[in-house]
Amino acid sequence: MGASCGSKDGQTEVQKPKRGKAAKSEGGVQQVARESRDVASVDDEFLEGRRMIEAAGFVVKSYANFPVQEVAKKGRILVYADKKEKHSGGVIYLKITGSENAPAWHWYFEDMVPDSAVKTEINRDGLWDVRIVPMHGTAMEFVQDESFTLAAKERSDWIAVNGSSSAPVSQEFGLWKCFDGDTTTAWKSPLSGGAFIEFSVPFGVQRGNLTLCTLEAEKPRVCTVYADGKQVAQIEVKPEAGRQVIALGEGARGAKKVRLEFTSVHGDGNVVAVAELGLN
Repeated sequence: MGASCGSKDGQTEVQKPKRGKAAKSEGGVQQVARESRDVASVDDEFLEGRRMIEAAGFVVKSYANFPVQEVAKKGRILVYADKKEKHSGGVIYLKITGSENAPAWHWYFEDMVPDSAVKTEINRDGLWDVRIVPMHGTAMEFVQDESFTLAAKERSDWIAVNGSSSAPVSQEFGLWKCFDGDTTTAWKSPLSGGAFIEFSVPFGVQRGNLTLCTLEAEKPRVCTVYADGKQVAQIEVKPEAGRQVIALGEGARGAKKVRLEFTSVHGDGNVVAVAELGLN
């Protein structure tokens, strides 16, 4: 789940959909993802998740069907907000297989309260995009294959993947690439000027296990971890490519904001790459 690395843990790589080869949706637009027609019920399908969200000081505003890539799965979109619906909230894209559910994508907004999240088709490329409508202000649009993907694997954590980072070397290597479930793609950024990734954990870090997946080249070496502004670990990443799990300890548990700073890489390069990232 989440930050797994291909065949190293026995899981199959996500094959990203090819454009223009999907069945037609209503209105004649070619769509890769299909939408389940069954009734979505948060208490029947996501009761424990709802309780987790409420325990963190939020309320569920809506829970509805949403397109999903895989035939054997159901897609759901959940919108939540702080209890007073005045300050913050988020949107979670869930996948359901049988009685199992897990997040595949999670947006969180510290200064915006989402009211709804709907599918849309922004650039006519045959892929569903997402429009998040706030209670006040202008709607935000997320274009699939530019800032997220419905093909992402289910995750084992609840981190928000719309964080921030140092500038990528190009648009092709943006931050979302280390959350897309594809271990052949990566976020890449120059070390010069300070390479970092920062993200929110709205429901708090649970166990404090950091997962990094690295490529054959541009592997990070030294990484300093901050939780809610305090340094909690400085780790030496192994030189082998693939999946590594690092226990951050008690200092990371319960944290709502995490920052990773990369100061060196294995080899002589000046670019650091992270293929997949997770924290549970």
